[in-house]
Amino acid sequence: MEKQYRAAVVGLTGIGARRPPAGSGGLRRPMGRSHVSCYVEHPRTEMAAVCDLREEALDEFRETWPDLPEVAIHTDFGELLAKERPDIVSVVTGDHVHADLTVAAAESGARAVFCEKPIATTLEDADRMIAACERNGVLLSVDHTRRWAPAFWEAQRMVASGALGAVRTLSVEHYGPRAMMFRNGTHLIDLLCFFSGAEPRWVTAKLEPGFDHFDRYRGDGGKDPAQDPYASALIGFQDDIRATYNAYKTEFNAGILTVTCDRGRLEFHNEYGRLLTSSSDGGRREVRSAALHPGDYRYAHQLGAIDELVGALDDGGPLVSPGTDARWTLEILLGVLASQRNGHNRVDLPLPRTGA
Repeated sequence: MEKQYRAAVVGLTGIGARRPPAGSGGLRRPMGRSHVSCYVEHPRTEMAAVCDLREEALDEFRETWPDLPEVAIHTDFGELLAKERPDIVSVVTGDHVHADLTVAAAESGARAVFCEKPIATTLEDADRMIAACERNGVLLSVDHTRRWAPAFWEAQRMVASGALGAVRTLSVEHYGPRAMMFRNGTHLIDLLCFFSGAEPRWVTAKLEPGFDHFDRYRGDGGKDPAQDPYASALIGFQDDIRATYNAYKTEFNAGILTVTCDRGRLEFHNEYGRLLTSSSDGGRREVRSAALHPGDYRYAHQLGAIDELVGALDDGGPLVSPGTDARWTLEILLGVLASQRNGHNRVDLPLPRTGA
């Protein structure tokens, strides 16, 4: 019999514990998009425990998941780790409190941590998390969800294979009421890192008006869009790969990505993508468009991430969104703040380890 991995979730927000809408089963059964629902759905994981400081969140969990009476409920995370001994811990708290929880899980005997994005809000915290997991042989995966979206995954494999030639430029447009740099912008900026496959080297940027005080992370954990700015940035990666990020808080809600290579261009609107290529016929250049058709995937998004962790716990192997990659994304976010402080001038990366 295959090993079952015991899972715990700390932080019972929507992405932590919401239940999928009721479906009719079979192909029409909605896939789980919260941590609890994914652990329930995956055949190799079992929900062992949850934790939240708020009694109302625990009450809501009981109401939402009445069919999980065996799940232990805690308000003290240390007590959860000591009593329940989970194999996998999901950290689904506010952006700025991931570090201590991840370090505690890594030092408790857990074998994997699945942390919400961004990995942290300071490089010092990110480094503590990465070091604690490496020191204890713990897998650290960060929920930059699009890395487990089939269309993005197949497109990135195409780019990484060299089939389209070298990456030259990338661009992201990020719109919506919650086009917040740290809360949701991290997903889009992470795609720039994912597709470039290169370390960021410099940033120049400007924040939303009225955020001159935002010289370091000053949000509320991602709840209120008024506490987390939108931003625009020009980002340079290794090998002279150049990228732009533009965000604005609008009613229109979209994430638009383009990746231009020597022999083709990928374009995404949310998760719908197409490939553009060009050919020459009698001196006339013609652009051809083909929809991206990702391969067959049993699991995707958060459920894909958990399935990947199960496989890595069984047999080893790399993760698609490790803590080290998530640190690159955080460094760009902090580089944006540093450029704002510096009169929107260029800031070289890596940033000094003692400051953000």
